[in-house]
Amino acid sequence: MNALQYMDAYDYRMNLGKLKKEVNSIILIYGLCDMVNRAMTLVKYFTPNFGTEYYDVLYSCFCRHRKMADMEIMLELGMSRANFYRKKKAALRYLGYYFFEIVVPQSANKRYKPSFPETEE
Repeated sequence: MNALQYMDAYDYRMNLGKLKKEVNSIILIYGLCDMVNRAMTLVKYFTPNFGTEYYDVLYSCFCRHRKMADMEIMLELGMSRANFYRKKKAALRYLGYYFFEIVVPQSANKRYKPSFPETEE
């Protein structure tokens, strides 16, 4: 939904302060989603040995539209139970490392900051 559609969904007598707060929240959520996506890309392309497998595990567990059980994901990816959980744990470690050590510092003070002061009501 783009910004104009979002504003059309609101009543014309809308509370401007509430709208600004909600638009700020949408901008911040978009920014966080973009940051997680960048970290996932780093996992896929810059993790030694199993980058694509780690990405597939993370995507299957956390990014799909439909929630799947771990057993379904294991069968889909063709992994044993022990191998799946070992790769899931390692993938989450890499994701956390890339997110907090690379993506967050790059994003600090640069993008996706609210354009309206939150104190305005």
